[in-house]
Amino acid sequence: MGRIDGFIDQDVTDQLATCDEVDLQRIGVQLSMERDLPLLLAVRNSTFVSHDQLLQFMTEAGLEHDRRCFNWRVRRFIKGAHVRKTDPIAPYKGAVYAITRFGLGVLESYGEGLVSVSSGSRNLPSILQAPHFLELNEIYLALKRTERLKRWKSERELISLNYVIGTPLAKDYDAIAEVEISGDSLRVAIEYERTLKSAERYKEIQRTIRDEGDVDMVLYVTPSFDLVFSLAREFDHPELPMCFVSSAQLKVNLLETTLLFAYGSMRETFSLWDAMTTVLPIKG
Repeated sequence: MGRIDGFIDQDVTDQLATCDEVDLQRIGVQLSMERDLPLLLAVRNSTFVSHDQLLQFMTEAGLEHDRRCFNWRVRRFIKGAHVRKTDPIAPYKGAVYAITRFGLGVLESYGEGLVSVSSGSRNLPSILQAPHFLELNEIYLALKRTERLKRWKSERELISLNYVIGTPLAKDYDAIAEVEISGDSLRVAIEYERTLKSAERYKEIQRTIRDEGDVDMVLYVTPSFDLVFSLAREFDHPELPMCFVSSAQLKVNLLETTLLFAYGSMRETFSLWDAMTTVLPIKG
């Protein structure tokens, strides 16, 4: 394949002896459609992503097979000011990355802009928000390991969709996962709740999502087991099926994870798989 506008094929770099020997100054502003653009999109859509998470994203997508070349690619983005780098945040492995205004502008130039965040946005997310998004990445990777995840839309993508579609989602969820279950698919809204909000706020959320027509179930994930019960108590007789589970359990047990399931007057302890199969007939 040849160049497309300002992009350069991976073949060019593959012909070099090692990724580390590439002249970063010479090639730093040239991007490949096949690997560079997806990586930059992954950084943007994640809001914050650790080095290890980003490598997993690219590997599972079949876009990277060599860790050394991946590391070179990331360094090139940092040198080119497409991505900013911050120190690691425990327990996530590796430096943490976020897209810059320049990186957003590059994506916009190639038709990959978002309404929710742009090179002209007044404010970009603070590093203080990073733990929230890093754990959402872990939830995504856990669902990916089930081999049931068909699609994943991040909060940034969902906010943009809510701006432009005629029948928006009832809420800007943290993510929406489309999961294949028994030959059918469920649209599961993901909410990661690091701390509890006020009781009034949860009542408002319950009213907001009561008539949600584009989501089949809400999965609330918490950082600790005790928050599962505290959070579940805030939703009385939900009119949309809801599940509550700790992130640690979900990452270990995947579809066999035991969680709290709530719908109307029903309060049951199910596995995630059983909860999803229970929702299928409700979905209609």
